[in-house]
Amino acid sequence: MTLFVHAPNVHQGGGRTLLSALLSHVDKTAFCVLDERMPTNNADSGPTVHSIKPTLASRFGAEVLLSGNAKAGDTVLCFGNLPPLFKSKASVMVFLQNRYMFGRHDFSRFSLGARVRLMLERWWFRSRMQSGYQIIVQSPTMQRELKNSLGFDSIVVPFIATKNKATLVSDSDTKASGFDFVYVSSAEPHKNHATLLDAWVILAEHGVRPSLVLTVSKDSAAHVAQLIDKKTGTHDLKITNFGVLKHGEVQALYNKSKALIFPSKLESFGLPLLEANQLGLPILAPELDYVRDVIDPNQTFDPNSPTSIARAVLRHLNISAPKTDLIDASEFLARIQERGKA
Repeated sequence: MTLFVHAPNVHQGGGRTLLSALLSHVDKTAFCVLDERMPTNNADSGPTVHSIKPTLASRFGAEVLLSGNAKAGDTVLCFGNLPPLFKSKASVMVFLQNRYMFGRHDFSRFSLGARVRLMLERWWFRSRMQSGYQIIVQSPTMQRELKNSLGFDSIVVPFIATKNKATLVSDSDTKASGFDFVYVSSAEPHKNHATLLDAWVILAEHGVRPSLVLTVSKDSAAHVAQLIDKKTGTHDLKITNFGVLKHGEVQALYNKSKALIFPSKLESFGLPLLEANQLGLPILAPELDYVRDVIDPNQTFDPNSPTSIARAVLRHLNISAPKTDLIDASEFLARIQERGKA
């Protein structure tokens, strides 16, 4: 029996972190089909790796390769959300991480290329899933929503790169000179950077300027990176965008940060929540099912409301939010008359 790890479309984000961890544990008898941008260990003791280019022709070739090699008795782990394009006689398991593969979503804020890709992948997922294939998800919420949307059954098998509890750097000087908040995330619309920035503007308007560090690509997500720069400059915000970081660099960033803020509206799992929780960081997150599936946040907020996010930050910082001063009817009338005379 041969294990096929089929991941021709995984090369960044949480998927890359999990796939790297997985590849470090498969033995040399495995056969892995990977995106050429996915780093691998080329040691002799490692599995056979077939790297492909990120093009439609190469992706199709990867499916032909899988179809011609995976036989009955073999196991195919599709690690990139999509089942085999051609029906397989092997035992097939599909690791589903992308919540956009099913259900109703507003794709209007995505680029044309991204919309076309998502429509194609959604069709692929629905039409090529066979009754004998097993779908693996990482949370009960994902399992429930998949069943309600498409009627597909799945099993919940959450995993992270390592379950060993990590520890934060204890040097108080490092923490003091670090960041108040960190948000490790790519820049898809559901990651909600615009609302987070608006919350930081609200805080600045009240004289509160906590430091925040982001990890938005300055190339593939230039529009979001530019928005960060614009808001930071216009409102004198203490925001630093490091761009895309490697996994080890992300861990170092956590060690320099005092809390994780995670305003994402939609997640299949929320890997940064688990990473920050392992490190003992306080977590501010939406009051949404995917969050409670994996952790109990220290503060919660409405992810659609910049004001709600700002108030959660103030609560975490033990700063009282300004309240509306109430007046009685006589004072109200006096103010109206005073304004009338102006």
